[in-house]
Amino acid sequence: MAYTLPNDVYLLLEDAFNQDRTKAQMFAKAIESSIQAIEHQAELRITDKKEAIKSELYNELRTELATKEFVRAEINELRTEINELRTEFHAEINDVRLDVSSLRSELKQNSMLLKILIGLTVFGLTLFNPAFVKLVELLMK
Repeated sequence: MAYTLPNDVYLLLEDAFNQDRTKAQMFAKAIESSIQAIEHQAELRITDKKEAIKSELYNELRTELATKEFVRAEINELRTEINELRTEFHAEINDVRLDVSSLRSELKQNSMLLKILIGLTVFGLTLFNPAFVKLVELLMK
C-alpha cells in the first residue's frame, strides 16, 4: 500500500528546509518509504505470527480432537469385543443345550426306573398278598 504524506506535512517540510522544494520532496519520499518499509515488516511479522498461531492451534486441537484413525481404531476394537462376546455367548448356548439334552436323557432314565420300581412294587404286593397266594394255589391244582 502506497503511503503519501498529507499536504500540511509537506508544507511544514518546505518551511523547515527554507522553501527548498527538492529537499522537502526528498525528505518526504524518505519518510514515505520508511513508513512503507515499516508497514511491510509489520505485515511480514503479522503473517509469521498468524502462521505460528495457526500451527500451534492445529497441534493443540489435533491432540484434543478425535481423528478419523482414532475413531476407526476404537470402532474396530469394539467390533472385536462384540465378536468375542458373541463367540462366548454361542459357546454358553451350546453348553446349555448340552446340559438340557443330558437332563432330558437323565429324566427319561429316571422315568423308566420309576416305572420298573412301580411294577416291582405292584408285583411284590400282589405276590405276597394272601388272597392272591390262595388264588394261585387254586389255579395250580
